[in-house]
Amino acid sequence: MQEERKKIIRYALDYEVENINTYAGYKGDLIVKVTTKDIHAAAEIRKYADSLGLKEIVVKENPSVEEYEIFCVTPDKAVYHLKTEEISDKIHAKHSSQKDVWNGSH
Repeated sequence: MQEERKKIIRYALDYEVENINTYAGYKGDLIVKVTTKDIHAAAEIRKYADSLGLKEIVVKENPSVEEYEIFCVTPDKAVYHLKTEEISDKIHAKHSSQKDVWNGSH
């Protein structure tokens, strides 16, 4: 397990957490998800994760059950990442006579 993920888990265990999950994301990123009902804990865990320089940190609030989910994303260095291509808004020249249903252009 990556060192950053271990540090987040160890740090989160100092707070009242409901659940801690680790799993791989769909692009090969590694994710630690911490669930807590304590807004102070969510803020402190996020602040600590920010200090580690992670790829992405997202905090989601679920007001119906009064809990917070902190998603800490790190890239998996062992996974080969494919280059993602930008998708063009233009219609391919072969289909230029067809109407673009998304933006109304021809």
